[in-house]
Amino acid sequence: TEKEIWLTGMPRYDLLHHNEKRYITIMPTWRKTLMSRVMDEELHTPMWVINDDFEQSSYFRFYNELVNNEKLLENARRYGYTICFMPHTMVLPKIDLFTKNPDVIFFDLNKSCREVFAESDLMVTDYSSVAFDFAYLEKPVVYSQFDREEFFAGHSYSEGYFDYERDGFGEVAYNAEDTVELIIEYMKNGCKLKPEYKKRSNEFFAFQDKNCCRRICDKIIENDEFFGK
Repeated sequence: TEKEIWLTGMPRYDLLHHNEKRYITIMPTWRKTLMSRVMDEELHTPMWVINDDFEQSSYFRFYNELVNNEKLLENARRYGYTICFMPHTMVLPKIDLFTKNPDVIFFDLNKSCREVFAESDLMVTDYSSVAFDFAYLEKPVVYSQFDREEFFAGHSYSEGYFDYERDGFGEVAYNAEDTVELIIEYMKNGCKLKPEYKKRSNEFFAFQDKNCCRRICDKIIENDEFFGK
């Protein structure tokens, strides 16, 4: 009920902002099937470590080929965009395995997610929740899900009520070719958010006014007897 759960919006959304630099950012999540659980001897706690055979995985091949796709890079140059790649923190230890080229920017931990959201005009992700932050800013998203069945069969969470085709904030592609074509289509049109996805964004978020922190503070003040003053 409204007594137990306050509808305020997420405080961190208040810091999301626009600072577009004509970046097309590819930002996938990690894969449990590419990791092993080991014990951290110093912290005495289990941790995930990326497998040594990562380079042989379909995940590595897909994204390495995508960021080096000549058709994609050629059109990025044509329309004045820069392709960027921000791997998940779990994948960063293997970042040097990816083929580098001068037309692609590789982001690392020195770049915050908030900066990436602000500077990117289009996000290409897979199943990651970063799409919600991007949708909050009313920017276009492309979901590239080349391994959908494998992902939901072996990852750390199961497929839930959220249907990417029905509820997502952008088109869903299932292979590299369709992913590239969708990115090019967006670049041609200035990375404008399509009306149907703007509608989904507006209907999904109760607030997009950067006043989430204020609402939380107001609620705490209104209910000071609950917090014992």
